Amino acid sequence: MLNALAFVGDLRGKRVLEIGGRSRRMTSLLALQGAHITMLERSGTDKAAAEVARWNVQDRVRLVKTDGGLEALGNETFDVIFTKSVLWSVEHLEPFLEELDSHLVPGGKVAFLENYRGGRLHFWFRRNFVHRGDFSWEKNYHGITPEQIGIFREKFADLKARRYLTFIYEIVGHKRPRNDQ
Repeated sequence: MLNALAFVGDLRGKRVLEIGGRSRRMTSLLALQGAHITMLERSGTDKAAAEVARWNVQDRVRLVKTDGGLEALGNETFDVIFTKSVLWSVEHLEPFLEELDSHLVPGGKVAFLENYRGGRLHFWFRRNFVHRGDFSWEKNYHGITPEQIGIFREKFADLKARRYLTFIYEIVGHKRPRNDQ
């Protein structure tokens, strides 16, 4: 996460879209750095509001409850788009990334911290050690595959994708210039 934050750089006065800010801590952290945050979340906006108030950054955070789509954003654009453990659950990644790109200003940055799908060994390890057997990964887990990194490369410029601990992808890049698309 620290590498992704270093990549996005100084956030003072920047408009940031955070998708899936479940823990709400990242939202508050970004706001404490001076960003103006729009956080999209399917649930938990009450808890998010409490966390934001705890850090006294409500003047820089807008919480939007959504069903998973980006319709609530209208034509709004952002300097930075940030996700953590969200895109792995997107069934049709390419059109979703296109839609995200439409909300990014020219030269804007993306930072995605996403789960790596992995093979059967990863499924077994996660099911038995991480989730203690109470989650059916095979039925519910899509995950980012190495092949899908190519989709990110097509959509964003200067893309860097790095895998950590074989479980997490850090994917960062810039909005591709119009003449480069």
